[in-house]
Amino acid sequence: MKILFNPAVAGIYKPNRILQNKQNFGVNLSALKADTVSFGRNPKLLTEKEGKDYVNKYTTSTSGYRGVYGEDFNDKFVYTMTQAASKYMNEHKNRPVPLTLIGGDTREATKHYAPYISKLMRENGINVLYPQLEGTKGDEISPVASPVLAVAARLNKIPLSVLLTASHNPWKDGGYNFLNSDGMVAGLAQSDEIGNNILEITKEGKKFHTNSKKGRKIVFDPYKTYKKYVEERNLINFDNIKNAGIDIYYEDLGGTGKYYYPKLMSEHGIELKGVLSSPAEGPNPTADNLKELSNAVLQSDNPLRIGLATDGDSDRFGAVDENGNFIDTNDFILLTAYHLIKNKGMTQGTIVKNHSTSDRVEALAKYFNAHGCDIDVNPTPVGFKYLGGEMTRLEGTPKEIILAGESSGGLTVRNHLPEKDGFVAISNLADLVATEKKPLSVILKEINSLIEGEYKSLDINVK
Repeated sequence: MKILFNPAVAGIYKPNRILQNKQNFGVNLSALKADTVSFGRNPKLLTEKEGKDYVNKYTTSTSGYRGVYGEDFNDKFVYTMTQAASKYMNEHKNRPVPLTLIGGDTREATKHYAPYISKLMRENGINVLYPQLEGTKGDEISPVASPVLAVAARLNKIPLSVLLTASHNPWKDGGYNFLNSDGMVAGLAQSDEIGNNILEITKEGKKFHTNSKKGRKIVFDPYKTYKKYVEERNLINFDNIKNAGIDIYYEDLGGTGKYYYPKLMSEHGIELKGVLSSPAEGPNPTADNLKELSNAVLQSDNPLRIGLATDGDSDRFGAVDENGNFIDTNDFILLTAYHLIKNKGMTQGTIVKNHSTSDRVEALAKYFNAHGCDIDVNPTPVGFKYLGGEMTRLEGTPKEIILAGESSGGLTVRNHLPEKDGFVAISNLADLVATEKKPLSVILKEINSLIEGEYKSLDINVK
């Protein structure tokens, strides 16, 4: 006789018991069915959906990613972005061992995450240039002005460097940006590739993996690197400023400038009459934020007095004249262009500006062209990466740039980085006052009269 074995009857197995009582095991099977990578997914990474949201915000930005520290600028974002950047660095290395550079501003987000990012990069087989000013010890990272970091990136020809700054944004923000080997903000192609890396990593749920040995931390002094670069390229006429007897007041707004500009001036014999670190919601050199600087300038009885300022990461500029009046960014660019053409001998070349910058720049070029110069004005979309790209395109040609500037408060000059530099910008304004030996408001009035055709007697004396 054949005996049939029924496990259900035997009590060994009861069909659907697990499904009927799945809550007893704390397992949601429907959730597992919808998320097939829950097992083994790296919990430090953004989810796939979060990755898409971050990539959309990052790739549409004019410079990099910015968010509120502790909210959307958080551990998961920083970890994921660093893995995506590590993948790029390993795939585009120009050395046997990939080399990167990391630095940033004085924000809490930067101080918290910079050492962590450096550690992750080294774990991914990347050597990291780590900025420490004289006297800094341990793993502490020194604040680095953006133009200072950009110089180091350019000199070392690093394919991708990490710049942590939210620039002139509110202090509560953090920023994760990249520089290319020219020392300018990473362009569209690089941003898209890093964005695609984020999408790939968050979809797979796994960090970037390399079989390379752990990278090294290489300490360097960013101030010394920048000082030597500025001196070798004669980007600032220190002697002219020193000998002109100008009373210069400087406002750093609590940003990186306090660690660089006063020291740079002092070591070239220029003692600033006052250095301010005025509090503001965001370290942006606007008229409202430079009221303390205006008051300081008005304390001087020297007719040749001026107030200069930089933003949180020192790539943007600000200024007030001898009367304590704020110098509009369009006026600042106009004054600098005038100085470079008339006093610095840049009578042939190109002024690059974005579409939102004043058309008085064109009027100035037209005036100088009528006096024997050969100057073009090239407009670009908003975003300094476009101005920097135009500068790179024209480099070494008869029409290389004289100045590239935008009304949001950034500029660079010939023979310099294709990126904003607040230190060089404000120093050129001081050099203009030193050369003309006139108060800033008087010089601006003369320029405006000149380009409007009303100041017939001005002797240009183009060098």
